[in-house]
Amino acid sequence: MSDAAVQAAGTARPRFSFALVRSRPALGTGIGFIVVLRILYGLMWAGGAVNKFQRDYLFSDFPLKLFTQRLTELDPASFSARFLEGFVIPNSQLVGWIVAWGEVAIAVGLVFGFMTRIAGFGSALMCIMFGIGGYYDASLIPLILIGVLIMVLPTGHWLGLDRRLHQRYPNAIWFK
Repeated sequence: MSDAAVQAAGTARPRFSFALVRSRPALGTGIGFIVVLRILYGLMWAGGAVNKFQRDYLFSDFPLKLFTQRLTELDPASFSARFLEGFVIPNSQLVGWIVAWGEVAIAVGLVFGFMTRIAGFGSALMCIMFGIGGYYDASLIPLILIGVLIMVLPTGHWLGLDRRLHQRYPNAIWFK
């Protein structure tokens, strides 16, 4: 479906352009801000993924050492300690793979606007799991909220691959 057909159907989403910024400055600036936020958030996840690969997170015992060290810092009766002891540490290699490749997938999705809503959901979920695993601080709350914001808004349609892929595959839920 072309952009004209979508607009005629009354389901048009604003498309980010400098003309939009000139004609509707608040909307254009807001959309631009959210898109830049999405890309910077994606670059943050890319940096995390690069860090994992530099530390050989996938093929070494680094995740096991990291999780075991974190366990010693937690209250043994806490949910986080039980989560680390019961699930994360026994499956440290699998968790390391999921974290490293999850960060890559989230980064690609956010930077390129590809399956953006799923990447936003993945980022929020990953941050929640980090918090459950005992790696929590005040920065997790805004990071989770950014993921939810990206999940709710069609940022991949404003600047990204989602718009083109949705036009080509209108029934696919991945590109909405």
